[in-house]
Amino acid sequence: MQELVEKIYRNFATFFSGLETPRKIAFLALVGVIVATMIGIVVWASQTNYKMLYTELNREDAKQIARLLEEKNVPYQTSKDGKSISIPEGMVEIWRLELAKSGVSFSGTVGYEVLDNQPFGTTTFIQKVNKQRALEGELVKTIKYISGIEKARVHLSIPENSPFVSEKKPPSASVVISLARGVSLTDKEIKGIASLISSSIDGMRSEDVVIIDQRGKKLSENIGDAMTQYTANRMALEAKLNRQYEEQIEGILGKVVGEGKVIAKVSATMDYTVSSSTETKFDSENKAVLSEVNNSQKLTGSRPSPQGIPGARSNLPGETPQPGIPETRNDVDKNLSTKNYNVPSKVTKSSSPAASLANISAAVMIDGRRVPAVDENGTPVVGKDGKQTMKYEKWSEADIANFTAIISSALGIDSKRGDKVVIRNMEFAQEDMEAIEAMIREKENRALIKSIVQYLAIGLAITLFFFLLVRPFIQWVTDNTIESMEDFLPKTLEELEKIQANQKLPGLEEALPQIEEKLNPEKIEGNMLREKIISLVENNPAKAAQIIQEMIHTTESDKQIA
Repeated sequence: MQELVEKIYRNFATFFSGLETPRKIAFLALVGVIVATMIGIVVWASQTNYKMLYTELNREDAKQIARLLEEKNVPYQTSKDGKSISIPEGMVEIWRLELAKSGVSFSGTVGYEVLDNQPFGTTTFIQKVNKQRALEGELVKTIKYISGIEKARVHLSIPENSPFVSEKKPPSASVVISLARGVSLTDKEIKGIASLISSSIDGMRSEDVVIIDQRGKKLSENIGDAMTQYTANRMALEAKLNRQYEEQIEGILGKVVGEGKVIAKVSATMDYTVSSSTETKFDSENKAVLSEVNNSQKLTGSRPSPQGIPGARSNLPGETPQPGIPETRNDVDKNLSTKNYNVPSKVTKSSSPAASLANISAAVMIDGRRVPAVDENGTPVVGKDGKQTMKYEKWSEADIANFTAIISSALGIDSKRGDKVVIRNMEFAQEDMEAIEAMIREKENRALIKSIVQYLAIGLAITLFFFLLVRPFIQWVTDNTIESMEDFLPKTLEELEKIQANQKLPGLEEALPQIEEKLNPEKIEGNMLREKIISLVENNPAKAAQIIQEMIHTTESDKQIA
């Protein structure tokens, strides 16, 4: 093994010493580049691959996670903005589980866990503050479950309880939500968030919850006045009904005149009067005796009549009483009869709805038709582009009447109620879509040509770099030219004998032929010359073929001259 190493070393030393100075420098530079590349590959292969642990963190969460990783001596990397933390790829799932076990909360949100470690002797004020913090944190956690919401902050304003009803104020809340890119909340989702928060706090109304987004845009309506809210609901109901009728009209006529060729506007007036009535009807023909009571009374009697002088005269002496009626009679004969009849009755109670349709007014514009243009002889009219031209044609009065009848039937138009439907045929403005499409195609073609030219230029540059720089450089460094071999090998028999005698070329004694005393010097020189010619032809066959061709042409030209 040692001999093999020494032999390789001697051969390399001989090869390197035979190079010229520029080639030595180039060879060393090439070796340095190769070594640096190998070292880079080894370093890249041995480095640790980091994977994202958590992203979109705030500063408090990032510091908390970094502190836990440092305590466990876990290497980590943070992004430039400090919102993302990466750890070695094989430890991501393990540490996510560990952080979940340790109870780490993200987004700076602290829920009811703030009440886990309450010290003894905590004041009432601290308890109220911790309770409010817990409520706010739990609401934030719940709101973040809604799709599209990345972050949220909730601030509660809960007033102190007062024994006086007049001084009691309802609680309120302020909510800031951060939406994901390209996400917008609907009115129902905003009302749902307000209802969620108001239902979580005793005595809070949905109107007292203010919701804004990350740009400061107010999302909630917060209509506190009952009358204002009632009016807003009425307007929303009318707008919804109008849009529903408009979609019905455009959907029906769009199938006939074409999509985008119908514009409908409907104004529906609602009647919000609430009325109720009660009606009672009696059936006198089907009456019946329900009960009858007879009461009769008959009395016969008499009593003595009063005697004497009436008044104060009876007290005067010497007055003689007047004679009177000896007795008074009182006879009574009474008969009372009561009949109760059962008469059938019908009681009807009715109430009209809170919102009824008073009248409808619909205005509809439709575009005409595009038909092929023909001349007086019925020959199609061809434009400059070689295509048949189209002309505008209005719908007939019969078609308009049919459209009106269809729309009236679909909307339930009642002329007695004052409903109106107006349909007019008008020519719509036509956009030059062909020119726009031509511009788009031209732009796409330019982009395609630009990409093709760009990739061709890159490919050409890479090809030229390889053939003009890399390939000549490699050939220049590794080329053992014929001139150097001629200088290296002995030219005469005397030089060969001298080399073998002095052993100036170590390692070549096996490659050089051994000279025997009885060999013919001319034969040896001829063999060496033949081997040299063979070597030259093998190393550069194209040049040898060119030389032979020139020799043949020279011989033919000499024969022609002769």
